[in-house]
Amino acid sequence: MTPPRSDGAVDLATRRDRAAGIVPISPALLARARQARRLRATMSAFLPRDLLVDPAWDMMIDLFIAVATGERLHVKDLILMSGESVASAMRRIDRLQHATLLTRHPDPIDHRRVHIGITAKGQAAMAAMLDHLFDGGAENGKLRPVEPQSFLPAMGKLSSN
Repeated sequence: MTPPRSDGAVDLATRRDRAAGIVPISPALLARARQARRLRATMSAFLPRDLLVDPAWDMMIDLFIAVATGERLHVKDLILMSGESVASAMRRIDRLQHATLLTRHPDPIDHRRVHIGITAKGQAAMAAMLDHLFDGGAENGKLRPVEPQSFLPAMGKLSSN
């Protein structure tokens, strides 16, 4: 991960994010994203990591947190974070880009590197997913402890096919 920079590259990236519709992420939503990332790490402590692999989710959550904190991620960062082979991670990045959930931009300082950022569509999808995963949220301006929601469909909503 590249720490936030204070030079012209940050200004360019910030302008590009704003032009692409990227909006600031609230502290409560950032806390949910960080909690989701911690939950993934905790699962690996109890079950073999390769059984619960979802590199696309891991990449998207890291991109979401990065945009909230002002960090810039590169292709190499996502490959390393994914835990996949380079070829598999690149295919996943390609699919996420094809789905318009992330974008790639050459680094203006070092043209060997490529920055990866979340798109407005990706940011909105992640925000909606995090809201769906955690019930409640803020109450009286304070973040409540959150509980993951069930993914089981309501009995009345099942189709009768």
